[in-house]
Formats: sequence, structure tokens, C-alpha cells
Amino acid sequence: MKKWTIIFSTLLGLSLVSNASAAGSDTAASSSTIASFGTDWLTKTDGSFWIWDYNQSVPTQIPELTGATGSYPGGLVVMGDQTIKQWSNDYYTPVISVKQVRGLSSIQDVLVWNNTLVADDGGAVYTKVNSDDSQSQSEVTFAPVTGIDNVADIEMYTENRSDLIEYRHLFLKKDGTVWRDNGELQAFEPIQNLHDIVQIAENYALQKDGTVWTWPATFEEENPPASASAAAKFTALTHIKTIKHDLRSTLAIDNQSRLWFWGGTVTGYSDGWVYADHPDPVLITSIQNVKDAFVVEHSLIVQTLDNKVYSTSVARDAMPANPSFVLLASDISKIKNGGRHMIMQKKDGSLWGWGVNKNSELGYGDYEFMHDTPVPVQKPVAVSLNGENVPFTAGVITRNGQNFVPLRSLFDKLGAEIGFDGTSKLATVTRTDPSLPALKISVNAKSGQTTLNGQAVTLTNKPFTVNGVLYLPLRFISEKLGATVEWLPKEERIAITLK
Repeated sequence: MKKWTIIFSTLLGLSLVSNASAAGSDTAASSSTIASFGTDWLTKTDGSFWIWDYNQSVPTQIPELTGATGSYPGGLVVMGDQTIKQWSNDYYTPVISVKQVRGLSSIQDVLVWNNTLVADDGGAVYTKVNSDDSQSQSEVTFAPVTGIDNVADIEMYTENRSDLIEYRHLFLKKDGTVWRDNGELQAFEPIQNLHDIVQIAENYALQKDGTVWTWPATFEEENPPASASAAAKFTALTHIKTIKHDLRSTLAIDNQSRLWFWGGTVTGYSDGWVYADHPDPVLITSIQNVKDAFVVEHSLIVQTLDNKVYSTSVARDAMPANPSFVLLASDISKIKNGGRHMIMQKKDGSLWGWGVNKNSELGYGDYEFMHDTPVPVQKPVAVSLNGENVPFTAGVITRNGQNFVPLRSLFDKLGAEIGFDGTSKLATVTRTDPSLPALKISVNAKSGQTTLNGQAVTLTNKPFTVNGVLYLPLRFISEKLGATVEWLPKEERIAITLK
């Protein structure tokens, strides 16, 4: 399962996504059909649930998740009847699977790393059980973790001991104390001197009074004494409102809406990145009125109080106090950070993506490795046939105002026979109803050239291929097969009627 997670490696560093995003908490502008969204999913006001990534290059509906009330990291979804399900999509095939979750009755916070940890509403912690052949493959099971309770937030951090790296789970309890484990969920201990804590990020903790506390995470010896890990006040920062850790960098925003940066910067090139750690916070003076900030791939992203979004590079020897910022977008109300990409929502409700896109993380409908200017996430367009929703394995792509659907997604339901010659790359749609005149549409998957009963047809927008999937113009094919097509803009739905 790869959802909302950037896996730790010695080259890329550690980015962990916890903190749930409930579906009802991100209400969009009233003119939009989008009710809530994440970095690879969205829900619409009609209750439908959509995802993109891997073989779904644009938002694609998962009918089994209609009526979801909350969506969380790891593909976990809380349904309206309080049951919990988990979705996943596949790197190699367009299959989207949905499994029932056992052992959980609620979700407060989720951490996805080597395994998935969940804190429920009561503060109990659960871990995902690795399945084997004896277990049902249609279910996912979570088991309780003993020795820790009353948890409000789960994070993770690393300890460097001589040439050894250890990973520790970090738990913020509802009473404001912070606990950690031995890395294997087997033993738990409180971090000394921490109380009234409201946020944790890597080995830093924000106290309710605005002070920041930290404890050692790097040791020369392999087995340092317990006293070496007690927290101490981080005197470089005061009056802080929020802290966060992204990849190798740590950020803080103070009560004057100023941004502080410390931790990792990067130099070099792909497969040869060199990371440097800068433990002293730098006050960024070249941007003010900071509302939020993130590190996305090798960029520092800042959202200001006037809802503009700026970027500057983290790929440098050290972060200066006055880096030059570039304006990326305006009128942005919310941002969701996926580590290597981000999804932004404008005040009009539309979604825009920016960053790494090699697995179509931006929902734009292509697989360009990266988009360094924001691109629109395709609208979640539904298709109904004679009033019934038609599920697709890949969503509708709109280009130049025309809607296209995957070759095998619909037309067989309209009474057509679908064929594809892998050698010639020629797709055919043939009407099989003997009571109607013979009809055959041929489409060259390489050139997009189309013929109707052997005669060349000029289309405003040619068919095209995305990730090996041929997309055909929905209206043209449907109407030639004898159906009527109606676009319902308020519902973002295409209604097809076949008598």
C-alpha cells in the first residue's frame, strides 16, 4: 500500500504523513462539487469518492466508497454506517481494490510507514496485521498495541547511533505528554521534561506556551545513557504557533506569522544527492505574513495570509535569510502536501497540482515527471447509462471541452464489440445489433486517425493514448451507436440514453 506515504531512504530522507483528513473538514466553495480532498483522492457533494495515481491518471470513481464520511492515510475510509474500508490501486494493472477493515471501530490519527498504525477516537493504538494465505484476502485486520493508550497523534523519528540508524514511533498523548517506543512497538517510555505539548515533529515538541523543546537524536556511542535523551528547551525559538517536519527540514511559524527554517538542505544530483544538516533556525526575512509552509521535494512552499503560494529552493548549501521566492498561485484556500507533490484548492473550489508527477500524482492526465507550474486536476466526471452509474477503471479525460473515455470502459455496454490488434495498433468498435445498419469505427492508437465504415472521419480532437490506454471521444462513438448524450454541468455527469 502506497498512499499518503513517502518511504524513508538514506538518499531521500524521511517524510511521514500522519494527521487524518476527515472528509467533512475541507468544505470547498459553494460553486464547486468537491466536498473534500487529499493528495490523491477527493469526495464530491453527492457522496461519491474518487482517486488518482498510478494507472488512474485522472480522478476515477470508486463506487463501493460512495457515502464516505472520512478519508485517511493508507487508503483508510470511514463509511456513513461507521464501518471502515481500505482502498488501494495497482502499479501494474488498472485494478482498484476495496477491502473491509476488521478490528477498528473509529479513526483519530494514522501513521503509514513500514506498517500502518491507527489511533482510534478513544486513544487506543492499533497496528495492521500482515496477512497470509490462511486469511481472507478481502479483509484487512488491525490488532491492538498494548502498553500505550490515550494517544492523540502518532509520528516517527530517527536516532543516529554511530553507524546505526534506529527508528522510533512517537506518541503525543491527550494529557500533553510525549512517549516513544523501542522502534518495534514493544516497550514505551515518556520523554522526560515534556508536558502541555500540543504538537510533535521529528525530535521537536511545541508546548502550549509557544516554547519549543527538543531531545537528542544523534549519538556518538551505540548505547547512550537514558539521561541523554531528556528534552530541553530549544531557546532559539519562542512564541511559536506551529511546527512541522517535512523530508529532512523542520519549519516553525511564530505568532508574528514569520517563518523559521532549520535542518536539511541538499546539493548534487539525482542518485547522488548530498544532504547537509543545519541545526540553527534561520528567520526567513524575504517573505512575511506566513499562513502555512511545507517542504515539497526540494522546494520550500509558503502560503501567505493573502492566500498566495510561493516557492524557493532547498537545493543549496544552506538556507539564507533572504531567499528569492517565486509566485506559484493565487487565491489558494487549502494545500495538501504529498511530500514530492502537492494538491491546492482555489477559492472557486477547483483543484491544482504541482510537483513530481511520474505516477500521475497530479491527476492532470499525463505522466510528465514533474510540472513546475501548477496544472489543473481533471474534474471528476461521472457517466450514467439509462440512469445507472457506469464504473470505470480510469476516469474521464476532458480535452478542449470534449470528453474521452478508455476504449473498453463503456462501448460494450452500448451493444458494441470491441477489438484491438496489437500489431497494427488498430482498435475497432463494431455494432452487433442485427436490427440496425452495420457500423464499424476504427481508430489508430498511434496516430489517432479514425474511420467510420471505412471512410476517414475528421474529429475536432483526435483519440489519444495515456499510459498505454486508448481514449476515444465519448459523444462521437456513443451517438454513432445510436445513443443520446447529455452533459449535466451542475452534476459533472454525462447522461447516456440507449433505447
